[in-house]
Amino acid sequence: MKKFATIGSTLAVLFAVAVIPAATAEQEEAEPPAACAGVVAQLAGAVKQVIDPLAADPPTPDKAAPPFGDVLATLAGMTALRCLPPPPLSAPPPGEVQYQGPELCLSHSMMTFAGAFSALGKIVPGAVAPDPGKLRAEVQTWLKTLNDMLANCALPVPEGGMPAFPKPPA
Repeated sequence: MKKFATIGSTLAVLFAVAVIPAATAEQEEAEPPAACAGVVAQLAGAVKQVIDPLAADPPTPDKAAPPFGDVLATLAGMTALRCLPPPPLSAPPPGEVQYQGPELCLSHSMMTFAGAFSALGKIVPGAVAPDPGKLRAEVQTWLKTLNDMLANCALPVPEGGMPAFPKPPA
């Protein structure tokens, strides 16, 4: 009986030392890799190339399609670098670490991709010519989502901030 008490108390102590601190510790949020700052700056340049033809008078949406493709390629690159969480397509392979980021990061990341694809679908060659006002409004909404994604994913905002549409003349 003495042996059982010794083993039992030793197991209880080991359990307390190993499990309780891990269960009560706050889960650390993963910080984005250092390379993310450069990629976010690249994203800002691509976004500016999208805005310029749409902000022109008259707007030239057809010239915004290639830069939108660059935006999507940059966003995909950010996912590959783990600056953004990968989309939840299937269960991760055994042993692969899941992205542990801020709470709304995945949601805003997916909305950013969806908004970019939606606007691009309206301006690709062969699409019905979009209403310039509605297209601008959609891209402005997408820009807000993009800024929300940067904030919620704890990504660095490039110097001077992300590009925005110029204010219309009064």
